[in-house]
Amino acid sequence: MSNTLTHPPPRFDAATLEAMRHRLPEYLAARGVELTRRGARLVARCPMHDDSSPSFAVYGSKLENCGCHPCDFSGDVFAVSEWMGRAGCFTEAVRDVAAALGVYLPQEGAQAATGQAMPPQRAAKEPEPPFTLPDADRAKVDAARLAWCDAFHSGNPIVDRIAESLGIDRETLRLASWGASGLGLANEWLCYVYPAGLKWRNPDPQGKPRFVWIVGRALAPWRFEWVKPETQTIYLTEGESDTLALIAAGAEADGKAACVASPGTSFPQAWALLFTGKRVVLCFDTDPPGMTAAAKIAGMLAGHAASVSIWKGGHK
Repeated sequence: MSNTLTHPPPRFDAATLEAMRHRLPEYLAARGVELTRRGARLVARCPMHDDSSPSFAVYGSKLENCGCHPCDFSGDVFAVSEWMGRAGCFTEAVRDVAAALGVYLPQEGAQAATGQAMPPQRAAKEPEPPFTLPDADRAKVDAARLAWCDAFHSGNPIVDRIAESLGIDRETLRLASWGASGLGLANEWLCYVYPAGLKWRNPDPQGKPRFVWIVGRALAPWRFEWVKPETQTIYLTEGESDTLALIAAGAEADGKAACVASPGTSFPQAWALLFTGKRVVLCFDTDPPGMTAAAKIAGMLAGHAASVSIWKGGHK
C-alpha cells in the first residue's frame, strides 16, 4: 500500500512542497522518531506499533520516502503526518509539516479571496567568501587568552569565582583552556574563545544580554577541534557552560567522547557534515525552545551522524 500523494492542491506553492518532502528526516525527528543510519537508509522503531527492533525506514536517493512493512505503510512526509494521526487530510498534513519545520505558508483563505500573489522569490545569493578575523580583532582574542592564562597561573581569585558561578572546578577550566577553542578574560569576566571569535559571558545571571560577541563569530561548534577520527560519541550542548559541566562530570574520561557546544540554539545546516559517522547526543535545555531546537538539529544530523538521540532530563 502506498500513501504518497503526487497531486497536491494548487493552493500550495509546488516548490515549497517539494522542499518539505526532502526534509523528511528532520520532520520525523521533530515528532520524536529517533533515527539511526544503516547503510543508505535511516531506521527507527516504528512509532505506530510495539516495535522490538527497527522496522521503520527512511529511504530514497534524497531520503524522501519512508515506510513500515509490518504496518503496510509507505509514503512521503505528508503521508506520514496523516498516518501518525497528526492530520486528517493533505491540507492539514502540509500545515503540520510546515509547523514542525518552521516553514512559512501564506494564508490560503486570504489569497483565494483577494487573489494575492505568492511572496516574490529572492534571488540566490552569491556564496560568501571564507570569514577571516581582522588583525585588530585577532589581537583582542589573543589579549583575552593571555589575560586568562595570567589570572589562572597567578592565583587570581577571579578564576575561583568563575568556577563557583559555573558549578565546576579549576581542573575543568584548565582543560577547557587548551586548543583553538578555549577561555579568555575581558572586563574581569569569562570569555569563550572560538577560532574566529570571542564571546563574552555576562557575570550577572539576570543581566541582559546574557552573551555578547566581542569580535568575530562561530564557524563551528565550540571545542570542535577535540573531535578526532577515533571519537565515537559527541555530546552537543546548548551553550558553552553546559559543555563545561559535562567535562566536569567526566563525559570525556574514556577518551572516546568529545563535548562541544552550539552557541545557543543556532546551528547552521552546513555544520551537520562535521558530525558524519558519529554517535551524537543532543544535550539541550528541556524547556520548549531547547527541545524545539534539539528536534530541528536532530533532523539536520539524521542523514550524516551514525545515530542521534536527544537528552530529555536525568543523567546524561
